[in-house]
Amino acid sequence: MKPSCTFVLAAVLVACRTAEALAQLSPANRPENGISAASSKPRNTFVEIKLLANNDGGGLHAQQWSKVMEPLDVSIQIQRQQDEKIEVRERTVGTLRYVTAVGTLDRSGRISFPTRSFDLGEGAKLREWINELKTYGAQGTPDGQPMWGLSKEQFTTMYDALVKPADAEYRDLLLTDAIAKLPIPKQYPVRLSQAALTLLKQPGAKNRVRQEVKGFSVGTALAIMLNDCKLGFRPNRTPADGLELLVEPLGQKQPLWAIGWPLQKQRFKAAPKFFAMTQIELDNVALSHLLPTVAELTETPVMLDYYEIEEKNIDFPSLKVSVKRTQTSWSVALKSAVVTKKLSREIWQDEAGRAFVWITTVRPGRSGVSGE
Repeated sequence: MKPSCTFVLAAVLVACRTAEALAQLSPANRPENGISAASSKPRNTFVEIKLLANNDGGGLHAQQWSKVMEPLDVSIQIQRQQDEKIEVRERTVGTLRYVTAVGTLDRSGRISFPTRSFDLGEGAKLREWINELKTYGAQGTPDGQPMWGLSKEQFTTMYDALVKPADAEYRDLLLTDAIAKLPIPKQYPVRLSQAALTLLKQPGAKNRVRQEVKGFSVGTALAIMLNDCKLGFRPNRTPADGLELLVEPLGQKQPLWAIGWPLQKQRFKAAPKFFAMTQIELDNVALSHLLPTVAELTETPVMLDYYEIEEKNIDFPSLKVSVKRTQTSWSVALKSAVVTKKLSREIWQDEAGRAFVWITTVRPGRSGVSGE
């Protein structure tokens, strides 16, 4: 099931850096293995600055700004205020890209654009922004922008591309080999950042997929297998206006792709056997054995948030749970069983609408848990 655009954008904002230098390619990162470094060569870009001076004396600073911008290799026009939209736009002519930034010049000498303002003493700051426009175009750097700096159309197209199911067996594969087997569209190459490569090379690092993600949509499958190795991914616009899936270590400020989205079906329709009433009794059962059994009985995948569990130093293999004999659902039984172990049971869906259970730690954050 494809979520509405409104839902997708809302989910991203809830789940929600300049692009890094490209990591040197190891054999596993070469395009033929499904993991690549996207080209960072930008097209030829010319920046045009158009300043609209107010009728309150702003024009007095026009000459000063002309001198400031002269060494920045930009075209500048300063004219009286007109009925023109304040914006940053771009157009392409062949292999050339023209970025036009239309802003205002007020009587204090301050120039203002839709998201940036500069005083006469902020030449270095202005240079940085203009270099950003030359590199990334009108949308600017993805740093700090909603939806990773993607337009709505770009995000929706990428989301739809990640709906395709992961159709192989991935558990116990080296992470790079598993990624190579995912049916990710070629227009969205996967690139491991230098930080991610460094993490995977550390002594004792987790570098294999630890749970089976076959049948999940590609987006969620990739997110889970990366999470197994303390990594995540996010869409990243490249200087050449392409898009890539950039893999980075978890725990950073930059938001990464969410593992799961709010259910779009009623819970009983999304996972009927998981919510159905049945007789349940558990007596000191190993949680590591219980979860796959529940998944099989309810025909609902049960997945582990290895990153959070290990970050909280929870010894998952040693956990045992008990539930007194009662008529209940596996949703309720599992929830009550894991909460005593400082864990939580969450229910989400992948990009294609397939419901799954996510066992993670009790923590603030994603509070929109579906279920009883």
